[in-house]
Amino acid sequence: MSPKQISVLVIGFLVFALQGCEYVKLFRPSVLKQVTPEVAALLNELPNLDRQNKEIVGRLFPHGGLSEAKLDDDGVMRDEIRITEGQLMWNPAIIVMPRAGELEIEFVNEDILPHAALMPSNGDREFLLLPVHMRGKTKLHLDGPGYYWFGCPIANHAGRGMLGLILVRGNVPADTKLDRPEQPRP
Repeated sequence: MSPKQISVLVIGFLVFALQGCEYVKLFRPSVLKQVTPEVAALLNELPNLDRQNKEIVGRLFPHGGLSEAKLDDDGVMRDEIRITEGQLMWNPAIIVMPRAGELEIEFVNEDILPHAALMPSNGDREFLLLPVHMRGKTKLHLDGPGYYWFGCPIANHAGRGMLGLILVRGNVPADTKLDRPEQPRP
């Protein structure tokens, strides 16, 4: 056999062998054009989550995206969330903090409906009303690593998709971990 025939045979074998592989489908042009920096950030973050949260975050991301909070000179992390007209979703829906601390979020309501943000803050809640076409800011104190959920409590908007997540990176100190056996996961 000639080298050209061998290479055609090898390529044919690889195509046949990988046909059933789900990852090969990712290399289609229609899929590759969707791999924005935000999608790449999520794909890099998902392996660090446990199985249950990975599935929830994986479902949430396609709706609003992911953003990394920016640390300013004053030590406060900042980000912005937009509510696009007619979408009933936060954009981004996931904010990643590099560590625990203060997070200031500016909300921009571009929708024709009023919204509100019910946000976590060290075991308490912050409430921010977002009238039509207005902006608002809230400052949260999140002093431990973990997942912090937020939503819009108006007219079941959260139930219709206006849910968000703040993911605070970091390790939980050994003395604060729950002392219980490993739990079975679905």
